[in-house]
Order: sequence, then C-alpha cells, then structure tokens
Amino acid sequence: MFSTDELDQIVAAMRLNGVRRLDLRDGRSGLRFDLGEGSTQPAVAAPTAVSAAPARAGIAVRSPGIGTFCPRGADDGLPALEPDQKIAEGEVLGYLGQGAVRLLVTAPAAGRLCTDMPAAGTVFGFGDTVLTLERYE
Repeated sequence: MFSTDELDQIVAAMRLNGVRRLDLRDGRSGLRFDLGEGSTQPAVAAPTAVSAAPARAGIAVRSPGIGTFCPRGADDGLPALEPDQKIAEGEVLGYLGQGAVRLLVTAPAAGRLCTDMPAAGTVFGFGDTVLTLERYE
C-alpha cells in the first residue's frame, strides 16, 4: 500500500499538524495510524478489509490534505454557508490549516449543501469527506 518513505512522510505530516490518529482507506483495504499521547513511535495497525458500504447519493467534498478545518466566513470576509445553499463548482467552502499554510476546500461540482458544515478545528486526513453536496438541476 505504502513504501517506508511514504509512511515516514505521513507520520511527519501528522506530527507537524498535531494529528494523533489517521485512518486511510483505498476502497479495498485500510490502514490506521495512532500516535497516542506522548508516543515517539506510531502504532500502525495491519491493513484490514473494508466492507462495501452502500453508496450515498451526492458529491463528496474531499480534504486536500491533513490539517484542521476552518469554515468559510469564519475569518475570511466571505459570507458563511447556510444549509441547503446552492454551491457553484470551484466555490470556496472552507480551508484546511497546516501550520501557517491554508489549503482551499472547494466544491468539485455544482450542487446544494446537504450536510452540516464541520465545526472549526475539526481534523481531517487527506481524502476524508469534509461535507457532501447534492446535485441540483
């Protein structure tokens, strides 16, 4: 699944961003990293089979990296997003903080916001679903 160098990079990114636990899935298997409190070595669980969950209708907005979430409108001067609001493709939905760097969390397609906005400070791993949009006609 990952080379030793890739695993080292993941653990380094977790430490840099204060992430203690990270679950990665690729559709067929999964891997869990747990740095624990004061741990110098990560506990890495063996890859496990991931059961096929029923597909949920909608468009997943995925995290562009590892870090803490800041919703749009919290400190950027943009209006906050409301439940059921129409969203344009590429529209900024929030930010993912990695130290002093902020990555944009944008809509991959046009849709309507159908899940609650995550709270400020929520930690996401790369590829995690931040929220879900529903297609609209």
